[in-house]
Amino acid sequence: MVKKSQIEIDDILQIVPGCIYWKDVNGVYLGCNQAEAEILGFKSSKEVIGKTDYDLVWKNNADVLRETDKRVMQTRVPEEIIEAVTVANGKILLMLTKKSLLYDDKSNVIGIIGVSIDITDRKAKESKETELKRQWYINNILQYVPGCIYWKDINGVYLGCNQAEIESLGLNSFEDIIGKTDYDLAWKEIANVLKKTDERIMQTRIPEEIIEEPTLADGKVLIMLTKKSPLYDDKGNVIGIIGVSVDITDRKEKEELEIRLKLQEELYRIARDVAHDIVSPLTALGAFQYLVSKKLTEKENEILDSLKRSIKDIAGKMMEKYKEIKDIGDTKAISTAKKREEKEEEKIDLNLSMKEVIERKKYEYSKKNVEIKYEGKEKLVFIKGESRDFERMMSNIINNGVESVEGKKADIEISYEVKREEVEIRVKDNGKGMPKEMAEKLMKGEEIGTTKKEGHGIGTQQIISTIKAMNGLLKIESKENVGTEFIVSFKKVQESNN
Repeated sequence: MVKKSQIEIDDILQIVPGCIYWKDVNGVYLGCNQAEAEILGFKSSKEVIGKTDYDLVWKNNADVLRETDKRVMQTRVPEEIIEAVTVANGKILLMLTKKSLLYDDKSNVIGIIGVSIDITDRKAKESKETELKRQWYINNILQYVPGCIYWKDINGVYLGCNQAEIESLGLNSFEDIIGKTDYDLAWKEIANVLKKTDERIMQTRIPEEIIEEPTLADGKVLIMLTKKSPLYDDKGNVIGIIGVSVDITDRKEKEELEIRLKLQEELYRIARDVAHDIVSPLTALGAFQYLVSKKLTEKENEILDSLKRSIKDIAGKMMEKYKEIKDIGDTKAISTAKKREEKEEEKIDLNLSMKEVIERKKYEYSKKNVEIKYEGKEKLVFIKGESRDFERMMSNIINNGVESVEGKKADIEISYEVKREEVEIRVKDNGKGMPKEMAEKLMKGEEIGTTKKEGHGIGTQQIISTIKAMNGLLKIESKENVGTEFIVSFKKVQESNN
């Protein structure tokens, strides 16, 4: 007599949405539900009993199935696996299978029981969704990658591109480029060159990296670094070309600017060295003139003075032409240099001018009880102004100092100090000194008259006007019957270090 509970269990097994089966320890089927029987091509589950996987439609996969069964029985650990099996109609199904141990009433392992659910459609749907996501990511990457990406067929007809390519062509959408060739686009003037490059790459199957200069929709010509490769189908046949282009216009312009500026820097260095080297022979020429001046006529001395000034002017102009652009990459300096060139504002080589004035003054006072001491510098320093006015100013300061000394030897000490942003020139005498009120007026730039007797004649007014014109600053330190020191400060022309 069949028990009622047994009938209910059999009914449940038959309606479960999945395949259920059980085998003994040798892999012989002891039973299954109707769903399992049907995918095996049987009308009844009884037809499966006594068979093994080697007797069934998926016999080619029987070894794998048998190994899984043995492993579960040996480890006594249930497993969940995905199996690809061939069913009666020849279709391959993906089955999500859970295999567990089959026990007798004494807890002895007597076989295996399995439950398999067909997940073929679910996996197909997941694969489709995954592919759609992959396509979405690829499209997203293409649209926002920093560069132009495009692909064409073997005839040069555009099949697609990214947003950057659309924008560079001044088009509204992808539809505006699909079906067109380079002859239809903004850069049609170089279409022949582009076509030859594409054909060569497709024929050789060798990717190339090239520089292209296309014209954009706005008329601007760009320099593009382009990498082109063959486009293949799934069988490895060349079906077109794919290209990636990156705008390197700014980079190329920067490289060219750096080359120009390096050349200008070298020219500056040469000009600086030449100007500096001229100082010594020019000083020697002044000293030689001093020695032979008594044997020369006034006209011959004037000629030598003119020659020295011409040489000094040449050196100054060489420096003026290149010094403002020696700082590589400093476009402000380049602009300043151009403005300087336009204004033709002179810059004074302080060391050269000082030496020339002092040599002249030494010669001038050679027959008088006057000693002029000069503490010079070898460093190349420039200040803004007219050299003639500056040298005349220095000459007048020295003259005033000599004229202020009465009844004794005149000691004139001259020096200058280069500070961070300015040059401070000092001329000290041992004369009768200057009243405080007069010194204060001079420092304020006020008119004080032109009486030689008081040691502040027309020359003093020239000193004041020149300092004003050169945006300088005058300071006077004086003690009556001790002496006076003129301290004149000028902004120096700033130069960056090499």
